[in-house]
Amino acid sequence: MSKIKKRKVAIILLFLAAFVLKALLTTLINKGDILAIEEWSRSLYERGLAGSYFREGWVYTFPTQPPLMMLLYWSSRWLFEHKFYLSLWHNSFRLPPAFLILWVDRNGPLFFVRFWGILADCLSAGLVYFLVKKVFKDTKIAFWAMFFLLFNPLIIFDSSIWGQVDLLAPLLALVSFLSLFFHGRFGKFASPVLFTCGILLKPTVLLFTPLYFLLFLKEFHFSFPKEKKRYLFFLLGLIFSIGLTLALFLPFWDKSEPFFKYVNSIVTRRIIPSAKGISKVANSGYTFFTIFYDIDKTLGSQRLGFLTLDQWGNLFFILINLAAAKLILVNRQESINKRLSKFLFVGYFVAEGTFLFKTGMAERYFFPAFLFIYILFFISNNDYLKKAILLQMAVWFINLTSSFFLSDYSWIDLVFRQYNYLGTRVVSLINVLVYLYIFKNYSKLNFKIYK
Repeated sequence: MSKIKKRKVAIILLFLAAFVLKALLTTLINKGDILAIEEWSRSLYERGLAGSYFREGWVYTFPTQPPLMMLLYWSSRWLFEHKFYLSLWHNSFRLPPAFLILWVDRNGPLFFVRFWGILADCLSAGLVYFLVKKVFKDTKIAFWAMFFLLFNPLIIFDSSIWGQVDLLAPLLALVSFLSLFFHGRFGKFASPVLFTCGILLKPTVLLFTPLYFLLFLKEFHFSFPKEKKRYLFFLLGLIFSIGLTLALFLPFWDKSEPFFKYVNSIVTRRIIPSAKGISKVANSGYTFFTIFYDIDKTLGSQRLGFLTLDQWGNLFFILINLAAAKLILVNRQESINKRLSKFLFVGYFVAEGTFLFKTGMAERYFFPAFLFIYILFFISNNDYLKKAILLQMAVWFINLTSSFFLSDYSWIDLVFRQYNYLGTRVVSLINVLVYLYIFKNYSKLNFKIYK
């Protein structure tokens, strides 16, 4: 067997092993959000999509996710209800094995609602492998980058244990950004479509809107005259995205009121309130504000000087994006690899900066920054940066797990909520210092840039 074939077999086996591990972990803990999601999935399939956002009688909570995410949850139940195909295939081909059919029958409902998060993990690993191998020309590092993403404890916990799909929307946003770097017509068309799909999965990627606009302006302004015509396909993609958005809301319309009014009701009464919640300095996120104020308690309306804390957060968001604009718009002539390296840093800088310095952040709102800084780890040969990124991921993992298990273990409450929130304040301070360290030393970083 040739070296290339061996590598392909190794990659296939690696993905298979990761998928099996993640699937088995879905049976360990089922509490909180995943139970509400499973109820949505079952109700959407059994009672229909129309009117489901305002349906009465929910055990946990009414649906709060955008329509594309809700359609994925509907399809999760569809997959479970059609599990009989596994038996048909087993009778005809002796595959899949009987124990797998029994496992799906017993664990299917909660596994399939987690399936999209697991799929996002695998797709993200594939993208990381492609970028490092094709763009930065290093197959060995590409393999290890893929390996450590597939088996990353942070990612496994979020998708397999918690049952969230937090990586899929940032993945689509990242691919939409990358599509702007390539001059093909399809890339220009697909870019706004992918970005829109990300928003229709998780509104958290809306934070990338200013960055997306800046990158579009730079790519359009500095492209050759003949290439500018290809941006007509971007306009077509934008128009298609608007049509797609309306089409995805359509199955949920119960015709109780005009369509556009009903869409507005879903957005303003279900999706936005869920994403924002009650305005607090932080909703379980370890941020800049939780160094000084009480997590999950201090209201964002509290004043600090001439502004409320919410207004300070908005001001920080503007300043972060202005700094990002300066980084992006300088240096017109750069190699594609240098542009990608800078883009990855700026993506992290904006996403993590928003998480740290805006109010109302939940513990999982750092995920838009994850893929950017993860790829940067493997294309950099600066040891100080690598150590800082590892510390950043450790802080994220602490934030995620401590929030999830807070009500289950008294020692977590003791460490992070007692003694005037000492543990929360310490981890929050570390989080901010790591972010500032990476930002301050960015100009000194030495990236592996291949010709």
